[in-house]
Amino acid sequence: MKFLNNNKFKAGILFPLLLAGSSSVFANPPQVLASIKPLQLISQAITEGVTDTKVLLPPGASPHNYHMRPSDARKLRSAEVVFWVGPAMESFLERNLSSSEKSISVTMMDIEGIKLRKSDDKAAKTEVHAHEHNHEHGHEHNHGEYDPHIWLSSDNGRAIAKKISNILSDVDKEHAAQYQKNLALFLKNLDAADKQNQATVNSLNDKPLFVFHDAYGYLQEQYHLNIAGHFTLNPEQQPGAKHLTNLRAQLKTAGDTCIFREPQFQPAYIDRITQDLPVKIGVLDPLGENIKVQPDGYPQFINSLVDNIDQCLHSASKL
Repeated sequence: MKFLNNNKFKAGILFPLLLAGSSSVFANPPQVLASIKPLQLISQAITEGVTDTKVLLPPGASPHNYHMRPSDARKLRSAEVVFWVGPAMESFLERNLSSSEKSISVTMMDIEGIKLRKSDDKAAKTEVHAHEHNHEHGHEHNHGEYDPHIWLSSDNGRAIAKKISNILSDVDKEHAAQYQKNLALFLKNLDAADKQNQATVNSLNDKPLFVFHDAYGYLQEQYHLNIAGHFTLNPEQQPGAKHLTNLRAQLKTAGDTCIFREPQFQPAYIDRITQDLPVKIGVLDPLGENIKVQPDGYPQFINSLVDNIDQCLHSASKL
């Protein structure tokens, strides 16, 4: 898999403010807002004991198809520091953030240390081609050159945490020591989670699994999982009949395996394609909706993904 190290950084008005030489940009701890739950989990680990990180997307919502509400606009207006993945993930935020004059916005796909995974262009072309034949007047989907699900790599989680700590230490120097202390604890907890997860994955013996949409490439690379296929490249997009037929054939030859739904989407075609097949159906939540927002929330989130895969695959082997 090809990766790209991208060192660009967008942070709104951050540089002019810092160059002004102020000891702290904000008089009080800043109002911090994350676009999605996984970024909130990472940010809260850094802001613990100083301020709470709020989240924009409500439970059950997906950044793939979300539309801003008036209450969201109010959240953005009150936020002083905003952490988001980038326009490839939260396209609904791009215009709103670019028009903001007071907030600092940090695009995580552009920060130093992030490893970007190339999108599966071949799969994209195949699925879009089939989709266009089945839905002649359907709308166009832009998958982007790089996979935006960056938070599903714990290595990227480390890079995000370091950037958050550095940004907050710069704009809130009074609490810089606490941010750095929290970062050290976060990295320690994440190292322990990685060690545990690798041991869990090693016991799977390269068993194949199938996921709802093409979101887990970073997790696959991190822990060397055998993700054999996905139902759709983009959850907004109805997969073509040819793709689903090919996927059912893969499931037949895979033997005892697992298919993973996502709680944000309930497509009926998963039940149709798995009918009469000896497969188990599990759940993977790429947004960690049920994870408590606390200092070790992000390591718990990554652990929960690996644990759900492990439990489902071991259950499938007993069919």
